[in-house]
Amino acid sequence: MYYRLALLAMSVVIGSASAVPLLEDVYPAYTDLTGTTWSGDGAVAYTIYVFERGGVLQYSYNGNTYRNGTWKQHGPNVYFEANQKYWEFEGVIRGDVIVGKSWNRAGRKWPIMTMRRQPSVSR
Repeated sequence: MYYRLALLAMSVVIGSASAVPLLEDVYPAYTDLTGTTWSGDGAVAYTIYVFERGGVLQYSYNGNTYRNGTWKQHGPNVYFEANQKYWEFEGVIRGDVIVGKSWNRAGRKWPIMTMRRQPSVSR
């Protein structure tokens, strides 16, 4: 009898363990930002962001391109700044979207959402 109860308990534990979602189901895989291009909200206007190797952030808006930003990534969490931290951003990668909050030294705060741009194919 004891043996049957032990088997029953094990089958319940093993069966219920398979019903627990896997970690990758709860936290989907995130993108390594190195070498990727994103576009969307910015500090001033629609902005294109390029996350270069070595933590350099290149960004473009209103026809001008700058490379005076830096970025860091820890898992799905992203931080970047531009113009010696005049403008900063903290957010999270959710698939092909980065969402988060931004602020500047003047005290302004605003949300930002950017979407991953697919590399263009040259022919």
